[in-house]
Amino acid sequence: MNKSTLIAIFVLLNIAFASNHGFMNKRATISHSSEPTALAQLEEISNNDFGRKILDTIALQVKNRSPIGDIARMLAEIRQDLILQEEEEADTLHAAQEVECEEEITEFGRRIDAAQVARDDAQTEIQLLQGEIAVLQNDIASKAQQLQIIDARDLALREQREQDAFNFAARQAALQEVLDAIDLILEKLGGMSPDSSNEAVLAQLNKLGRSNPIMALAQLASNFNAESFRKIIEKLEALRDSLESTYSENESEEERSIQEFEQTVGELAVTRKNIATAKAESEGQLAQNEGALALQENILDEAVEELASSLAGKANKEEVCAEWAATWARNKEVRTNELNLIGQVQNIIATKFDTAESFLQKRIE
Repeated sequence: MNKSTLIAIFVLLNIAFASNHGFMNKRATISHSSEPTALAQLEEISNNDFGRKILDTIALQVKNRSPIGDIARMLAEIRQDLILQEEEEADTLHAAQEVECEEEITEFGRRIDAAQVARDDAQTEIQLLQGEIAVLQNDIASKAQQLQIIDARDLALREQREQDAFNFAARQAALQEVLDAIDLILEKLGGMSPDSSNEAVLAQLNKLGRSNPIMALAQLASNFNAESFRKIIEKLEALRDSLESTYSENESEEERSIQEFEQTVGELAVTRKNIATAKAESEGQLAQNEGALALQENILDEAVEELASSLAGKANKEEVCAEWAATWARNKEVRTNELNLIGQVQNIIATKFDTAESFLQKRIE
């Protein structure tokens, strides 16, 4: 069945509908008397831009004395074109726009969610890293202070050891001088006796100096009796033994002091090494954390920028999609009205052609 046959059937059906309508009962006729007349409908249609164009086209056909079938065919074709425009063009475009809107808005939503997660994770990580960095900085400062204390302690110990060594040498030198003097006195007194001439011994002692206490002791000893002389020698020998013992104890004490110094300095060196190693490890960890912090700050900046961009993009797309939907709705309403106008004209042409022809003749004139 071709397109011409379909149009003819459509015209015949409209004519049949009009004929059947004429045979309706009286009550129905009275009821429809309130409906707009064909002339009123044509006047209303002519007030519409699209309707006016349709009527002008039909008027041209009437002027050219085209058959009613050609006019009906033309109207059917216009109607079919509008339907195709609605279904194949507008609705297809609208469906594609809806798919595009759904996909892009969904993608913007995914980007927004991902940016928010990245932002929140970066903020959390930054807080943790800042806390760890503060702890490491305090630890490094504390260890640096400990190293300063150890260095100061090491320096003080070395200075004290140097002073102790100097004092030890001075004490031992003084003791040795006294021991040497006692030995000399004992040696010289050994050659003296209360009954013998001691001029030669005194002359030797005099060489040590007239103010030398040994000389005075020797002069005093020359006046002792045998018992006193023996006792003074015993006391000098006892004093020498005591001084020798003190000299030996001083040496032992100095050795112990040196050992304690070396042990303490060694312990300080070990402690310094351990603290310096721990400080270096903290400094290395600090450098890593600072690098991680810089990375997380960059991630945060990018996430904030991406979030703002995604929110703006989603808002813009929603605005565009809303405008598309509004445009489609407006156009659909226009096409629906146009289809209604075409239907009214088709019905008038099919049922009231004489009225329509008279109305169109006036438009031509």
